[in-house]
Amino acid sequence: MAKDGSRGRIDADKTAIHAVPQLDAEPEERSAALICISGRSIGQMFVISQEEITLGRAPECDIFLDDEGVSRHHAKVIRKGDTLIVMDLGSTNGTYVDGERIQVLTLTDGLKIQVGTATILQFRFQDEREAEFHSLMQTFKTRDPMTNALNKRAFRLELDKEFGFAARHEQPLSMILFDLDHFKRVNDTYGHQAGDLVLRSVAESVTEAKRKEDIFARYGGEEFALLLRNTDLAHGFVVAERVRRAIEMMEVTHNGRRIPCTTSVGLAQRDDKMTGPEDLVEAADKRLYQAKRGGRNRTESALFD
Repeated sequence: MAKDGSRGRIDADKTAIHAVPQLDAEPEERSAALICISGRSIGQMFVISQEEITLGRAPECDIFLDDEGVSRHHAKVIRKGDTLIVMDLGSTNGTYVDGERIQVLTLTDGLKIQVGTATILQFRFQDEREAEFHSLMQTFKTRDPMTNALNKRAFRLELDKEFGFAARHEQPLSMILFDLDHFKRVNDTYGHQAGDLVLRSVAESVTEAKRKEDIFARYGGEEFALLLRNTDLAHGFVVAERVRRAIEMMEVTHNGRRIPCTTSVGLAQRDDKMTGPEDLVEAADKRLYQAKRGGRNRTESALFD
């Protein structure tokens, strides 16, 4: 190295040259989202990908919020280029930001919007990694890792919302509980890996057999649940039988051995005597045990009483 330190200056220049592309790198594309931080939909993230989305308690709303105080068509978010605006739609209980009722407001990152009396949504700009992370965390909170069906906690939140909605609007709501027949025998005979394979196969079969609007969950070890909105017993029985037959016809093979699978199904419908979701769960559970006592691999309900 020269005594005047010239090599040191050259190295410094090289470092500066290499740093230039990093300074000129394009910023990551950000998406806009509303994240529910209070209310029955807490934890859910709603990505704003359309030019206009509506929020409210009506089923046709883009963001369905079934909390007390939320109007059927409560508010909407409008995108104008890079600017997003929230607009109240003449709701009964209002849309609030920082305690003040608003009619129209431009959204800024981190802004918290109160809709009705219980729901608070935080507006966020997110890059791709932040969105993926939030989506992953939401999956951990709501999904059963074995089957990818909703877990029991998430299902009970959905049940609370659907039961309240059905009661208010006098719409039918049915629930299916089904339990795999002799599942302990599967684990004892074929091993726990085979049992896990059966559970995953059941979840896949039910997901294909159920309707898009049906809410599907792993309710216990080998027990599953389906919530059927706007569905009476007659139509619920059709869904229940479709699910039962789909499980019976599964081809599950482990180490070259086919594992036979059947399920016992209980079906119940909400009625005016029920005071809460627990009553619907209890009614479906009673029908499930009736199916087991009746010989298994069958659907029981009040339809043929």
